[in-house]
Amino acid sequence: MIVVSNTSPLNYLILIDLAGTLQDLYDSVIIPQAVFNELQSADAPPEVRAWIADLPGWIEVRQTKTALKELRLGAGEREA
Repeated sequence: MIVVSNTSPLNYLILIDLAGTLQDLYDSVIIPQAVFNELQSADAPPEVRAWIADLPGWIEVRQTKTALKELRLGAGEREA
């Protein structure tokens, strides 16, 4: 099974050292480019930035074609 994730689930799973659980549950996890950018931003916790810098092979970053800009959501949520 494939799943698409926004920033918050990955952020918190990384912080509690359980991001690998996603690999146990899903064949692959797709994250939009905006989610990748948010996880590596200067505002992200150091543990999250370190994790995203060494992205596991079961995470795939994809560029989206549209981001529903009219919604009042963050970039990662809109793209996911």
